[in-house]
Amino acid sequence: MKLYLSLLLFIATFSVNAQNYTVTKSVNIFGDSIQTYRDERGEELRAIKKSKDIFGNKIETVTGRNGETISSVKESIDVFGNYIIEYRDGLNSVINTIKYGTDIFGNKTVTVTDADGNVIRSKKKSKDIFGNDIVEYINGDEKIIVKNSTDVFGNKIHTVTNGDGKVLQTVKKSKDVFGNEVTEFTGAGFDFTPTRF
Repeated sequence: MKLYLSLLLFIATFSVNAQNYTVTKSVNIFGDSIQTYRDERGEELRAIKKSKDIFGNKIETVTGRNGETISSVKESIDVFGNYIIEYRDGLNSVINTIKYGTDIFGNKTVTVTDADGNVIRSKKKSKDIFGNDIVEYINGDEKIIVKNSTDVFGNKIHTVTNGDGKVLQTVKKSKDVFGNEVTEFTGAGFDFTPTRF
């Protein structure tokens, strides 16, 4: 996760047009790790500081040529044990928040909210009363439910439904009387790509 966040910040803030630059690493008196990017003339382009606040939360801050804050990412754990990632702009205002947690039923959840706390995307993993694996995706107003189950004959069934319960796609894997594997598609024209976090 740390590597992903660092890479994300790097890609988001460095669009240097094929010019040479140097990277220096240092540690300040507070124990913060700092990577400074300089151009061929030695002038600072960007700096990335990794630090911790008084609560032990990890913070990665990107500053510009004049030391101004461009963006930051904070990793923390709330009082319920949820893992929180906050993306902030140069004014320290929250842009997006990603929360990894567990609901009261023990289901694993991932939620992305905007600056006002509105849910943009979410994913929930659970099991139904028959033990089937259920993954629920919400992207804006769209809701998709993916269920993986096994029927009484041992056939594997993958079902995709929308928020209204309408079946959009079904894939069933079974074997014929000769032991050959058979895959049946229903509604195969539906193209579904799960939301990735």
